[in-house]
Amino acid sequence: MLQEHFFDTGTVRINYAEELASGAPLVLIHGGSASWQTFATIIPDFAARWHVYALDLRGHGRSGRVAGRYRLQDYADDLAAFLQHLTGPAMLVGHSLGGMVAVMTAGQHPQLVRALVIGDAPLTRATWQQMLQDQRTQLCTWRDLASAGLSEVELLATLKELPVIWGEHTSPVPARVALGEDADWFREMAANLRQLDPDMLTALVDEFEQTGAGYEPHVLLPAITCPVLLLQADPALAGLGMSEADVAQALTLLPDATHVQLQGLHHGFAVEPARVCHFLEQCGLRA
Repeated sequence: MLQEHFFDTGTVRINYAEELASGAPLVLIHGGSASWQTFATIIPDFAARWHVYALDLRGHGRSGRVAGRYRLQDYADDLAAFLQHLTGPAMLVGHSLGGMVAVMTAGQHPQLVRALVIGDAPLTRATWQQMLQDQRTQLCTWRDLASAGLSEVELLATLKELPVIWGEHTSPVPARVALGEDADWFREMAANLRQLDPDMLTALVDEFEQTGAGYEPHVLLPAITCPVLLLQADPALAGLGMSEADVAQALTLLPDATHVQLQGLHHGFAVEPARVCHFLEQCGLRA
């Protein structure tokens, strides 16, 4: 049974969904501007083996807002506080921003993490900054929409007409062309934007140096003691998060790492449950 609860970190209330199943804890961390519902369709795959938690990061979903406090370190502190209240070390599966939060947490608190899966997250500040620069127009548009107080119907109509670079499209096309008129993404994104704190996007596009402080691969990656799976989206498709240079560097710095390139899958679909489950079970991390 999937139930939602709140966890108070002492700074902010974090909303999370929990699949009430037996097994070791597995924690899912979504990407920027998303919510735990990003993982709704794949939670059953994990819940058949483990006790699943899916978090809303601060400023996202039903979690609390903290004005001016959207540094990567803030997210990592929230995650570490949440992990400390679990019954033992957890497996972390993070996508994009959630992957970076998981990296920082695992590097700073290795005793809290049994395994780490990074879904197409930038692994260096340089790659992250370039990704944000490439997406700046889109992120600023999302910030405007999150601030506008629009209805879900109004947001849906606007999102469908937004120009995007997606999948095999290397130049902007309307989102309804790239994704399909009835794509689930539109309703999911409209719901996310209605709940999102716009300040979170300001922290990314206008305050990068402060937001990204402490995300240093030469410090964090060697400190991660658990097995790590790097899931990289197809480099041939647009919207990449984890670069080839990121992967090469990470494989030299991580003590125990596996890399898989997901052919045909772009950044938005870079958490593949079958591969994640196989990796965790190969590491001996069964229920």
